[in-house]
Amino acid sequence: MRLSGMATGMDIDQIVKDLMRAERMPLNKIVKKQSTLEWKMEDYREINLKLRTFSDSIFDTMMRSSVMKKRTVQSSNSDLITATASSNIGNTSFSISKVERLATSATNRSQGSIGTDITTTSTLSDIVKDDTKWESGGIRNERISLDAGETELSLKAKPKNSNDVVVKVNGKTMEVVSSVDGELKDNQVLVDADGNMTFKALSNKATVDVTYASDKAEKSFSYTAPAEGAKPKATFNVGVKNINDVVIRTKDGTVESTEYKVDEKTGQITFNDGSEPKEDITIEYKQKYTSAGVDTVNASGETVHARFLFTDSQSLDSVMKSFNDSNAGVNMFFDDHTGQISVTRKETGVYNTEPNGKEMTFFGSFMTETLKLDGDETAGSNAKFTVNGLETERRTNTFTISGMTVTLKDTFTEGKAVTLNASTDVDSVVDTVKEFVKQYNELLEHVNGKLTETRNRDFDPLTEEERDGLSDKEAERWEEKARAGHLRNDPLLRGSFDQMRQVLYQPVNTGTDTEFTHLSAIGITTSSDYMSRGKLEINEDKLRAAIEKDPDGVFDLFNADGETSGEQGIARRLRNSISTTVDSISKTAGGAGYAQNHQFAIGRELNDIDKRIKTFEMRLEQKEKRYWAQFTAMEAAVQRANNQGDMLMSQLMGNG
Repeated sequence: MRLSGMATGMDIDQIVKDLMRAERMPLNKIVKKQSTLEWKMEDYREINLKLRTFSDSIFDTMMRSSVMKKRTVQSSNSDLITATASSNIGNTSFSISKVERLATSATNRSQGSIGTDITTTSTLSDIVKDDTKWESGGIRNERISLDAGETELSLKAKPKNSNDVVVKVNGKTMEVVSSVDGELKDNQVLVDADGNMTFKALSNKATVDVTYASDKAEKSFSYTAPAEGAKPKATFNVGVKNINDVVIRTKDGTVESTEYKVDEKTGQITFNDGSEPKEDITIEYKQKYTSAGVDTVNASGETVHARFLFTDSQSLDSVMKSFNDSNAGVNMFFDDHTGQISVTRKETGVYNTEPNGKEMTFFGSFMTETLKLDGDETAGSNAKFTVNGLETERRTNTFTISGMTVTLKDTFTEGKAVTLNASTDVDSVVDTVKEFVKQYNELLEHVNGKLTETRNRDFDPLTEEERDGLSDKEAERWEEKARAGHLRNDPLLRGSFDQMRQVLYQPVNTGTDTEFTHLSAIGITTSSDYMSRGKLEINEDKLRAAIEKDPDGVFDLFNADGETSGEQGIARRLRNSISTTVDSISKTAGGAGYAQNHQFAIGRELNDIDKRIKTFEMRLEQKEKRYWAQFTAMEAAVQRANNQGDMLMSQLMGNG
C-alpha cells in the first residue's frame, strides 16, 4: 500500500518520478546506443540493397550478348520484307530476289448451310433432329494413374465400342485401336470389349483421362437421415441434361418407376411424398451422343489425333471450343450468315507430304454429314522465295536464316530484290553502357555521401519522454540530424569500394586480338574532379567509335571469362567484388544468409544491449519499490506522530 503525502503534504509521487528519472539516465544512454546501432544497421542494409540491384542490372545488361552485341537489320523495302538479327550473326547481308508465294494455312468448310436458324448457342439436338444419327448410352469419365513401366488398366464399365472411347495421356490424345499387328506405337492404346486398356510402357508416371460410352451411366447418392421434424430428401439431380431410360436401384433391387418423376430435360428426379429413399441409391440413365474427331500432321510428320464424344445437350459453341483447344492445331468457327462451318489449321505450310494428302481428316458422321465437312480441302502452301540466288521454301512466313529472323509480308517478282543488311545496333549498345556508368555513379555517390556525412554529436537519439516533449516536425528534424554520420569513414565500406574501383582500372587480358583492354580505350575514364571521388565519365564519340570498330572486343572487355582476375572482364570482376562486399556487410549488419541476430556483428551487439536493458529495468523496478517503501514508512511514522500529538493535545485541553 502506497501513501502519497497524506501525512507530510509532500508530493511523493513526483519525488519518486524525479528520483527514478535520475536513476534511469544510464539506461537512456543504453537505449540511445541501441537506436544508433539500429540506424547504422539500416544504413548498411540500404547499401546492400543498392549493391544487389546494381549487380542484377549488370547481369541483365552488360553480361548479355543479346544486349551488348545487339544487331539491327536494315531492309531496302520494309513493305515487302522485315527482319531482326541475333547477337551472333555478325555484320552480314542477304538478298531476296523473289517471293513467289507466301505460306498459307489449309482450310475446309461446310459444303452448304447446316441450318438457317442455327446459332452458336444452338444445342446439337437442334442441329441433328434425325434420331438415327444418334447413339444411345451413358457417357462416363474416369481419371486413372499409370505408373512408370505399367502397361495395363481397366475401365469400370464395358465400352460400347472402341470408336466411342477417347483416351488422353498427360493431355495428349492417343489413337485407340481394337487390335494391333506387332507392337503398340507410343501414341496408341489397345482397348478390348471388356474395357481393358493396354499401353506401351512409359518411362514416367502418367495421368490417363478416359471418356467413353457404355450401355448406361450412373450416379450414386448416399442416404442421410433427416433432422428431427425435417422432411426427407426427395429431389436428386444427376448433373447432366437430356437423359432417358432412367432406372433407380437400391441394394435390395429396383425402385418402381411410379414412385418418382423424371425431368429428362434437366436431369432432375423427384420422389413422391412418402416414397423418398431411406437408403443409398444409384440412378442409371442414358443419353444421346455422337463421336467426332480430326487428324492432323505435325512438324515431325507424326499424326495428331483429336477425338471427342458430344451429347445432344451440348451447344455448337462447346463443340467448336473442344476442337480449338485440342492439340490438333485447328481453328473452327461458325458463320451465322452463311450457316457454314470453317476449319483452318493454325499453322501455315504443308505438313502432310503424302501424295494428295490432306492436312485435316475428319471422323464421324456428325463432322462429315451434319457439319458437311466432307468436301475438298483448300490446301495450305509453303512460302517459296529465292535468297542469294538459292530457291527455297519454308512452312511459315517468319523463319530464321543463319541467325537472321526474316518475315515475308508480300510476294514480288525479280527486279524488286530486297536487301537485308545486319549490323551492330550501336545506339542501343551505347545506351546500355551509359546506363551502366550512370548506375555505378549513383551507387558511388550514395556511398560516398555516407562516408563523408558529418556526425552531429550534439543530437542523440530521442527517448520516448524526450519525443513527447517535441512536436512531430521538431522530432523529425531532430532525428534527421541524429541519424547522420554513423558510417562516416567506415573502414568496411571504404575498403570494399576502393577494391571495386580497382577492378575497373586493371587491364583485361581477353585472349583475343583486340586493342580494348582498358575502360579508357573505349572512352570511359575517372573524373578529374577530386570531389567526385571516383565517378566515371564517358567520351561518347570514342565509345561509339569503339563499338562500331570492334563490338566483340568491347563485349569481351566487360565479359571475358578467364580463370584469373586479369583474364576476367570488368563486369565479371565487378560482380565478384560486389558479391564479396555484400557478404561482408551482411556479416556486419545482417542480410541473406544472416537473418538471425546472433549471426552478424551488430545483431550480437543488439542482443547484448537487450539483455542489459532487461537487467537494468529489473533493478529500476526494485529501486522504485524501495523508494516507495521508504516514503510509505515515513508517511506512516509521521501519521503516528501526528496521532500522538493530537491525543496529547486532547488530553491537555481536557484537563484544563
